[in-house]
Amino acid sequence: MKKAVNLLLILVVLSLSGCSSINEVDEDKVKDISDKITEAIIHTTEKTRAERQESHTVDAENLSSINIKSSVGQIYIDTHKSQDALVELSIIAESGSAERSEQLINDFVYTVEKGNKSIDIDTTYKDKTHENENISTDLTVTVPENITNIIISLNVGDIHIKNINGKFEINDNVGNIIVANSQGNYNLSTNVGDIKLGINAADKKSKFVTNTGNINLDIKDIKDADSIKAVTNVGNVNITVPDNSDYEAVIKEFMQKNRTESNGNKNTKIEITTDIGKISFN
Repeated sequence: MKKAVNLLLILVVLSLSGCSSINEVDEDKVKDISDKITEAIIHTTEKTRAERQESHTVDAENLSSINIKSSVGQIYIDTHKSQDALVELSIIAESGSAERSEQLINDFVYTVEKGNKSIDIDTTYKDKTHENENISTDLTVTVPENITNIIISLNVGDIHIKNINGKFEINDNVGNIIVANSQGNYNLSTNVGDIKLGINAADKKSKFVTNTGNINLDIKDIKDADSIKAVTNVGNVNITVPDNSDYEAVIKEFMQKNRTESNGNKNTKIEITTDIGKISFN
């Protein structure tokens, strides 16, 4: 698994070196590389696959948070009108034989628990698999609107969130983070992957960080945002805010002179940084 990641990280450098200028990064290339790294870790060739489906219903009427810890897999979160939280889990094991894949599926242990104020889901590996084996857990969680605190720690996989108003604390090692039709204050980070938001509003303090990947933020309202920070080491940053927004934006773009753009009363402090890549702020 480590060999696959190291090889693809080398491809990052080789692919990005083909850009037309040193400070310009092709967004499609960055996305393709991050997707390939994710795919290489989750799926391998010439392996037998076994799958197990599970579902849980949690009374979430008096809860406010969801806390997810996962090793490998996709995570989807949405809301609905019910006071119950629905957890759909697909466990996938791959190995060199059908018998071993079935054993991995049967032996895999996870938890879905109701805490004092939270739903706690843990699908991390409890036992090590061999180098030529892997387990992934795809989660689809539907929560009531009173769940406003989203906490996720994921090693490999994409995270998709929509229709949530609240606070977001998300850490993804390898994978994309995508948030749509939501509102709140965000602390989103991924080591290799893109961060993409098409949201109603950003509130209070928000931070978006990726090591290798693009950041695309389409924010409809920043009037309640104290600060917005977007940082990528290798990748492009594109941020759009309404024309009537009050902000002061400090833009730090590789091989460009630092610049400051402001509008209105400068209420929201914005900082945008890319070490290798381009910045677009509108």
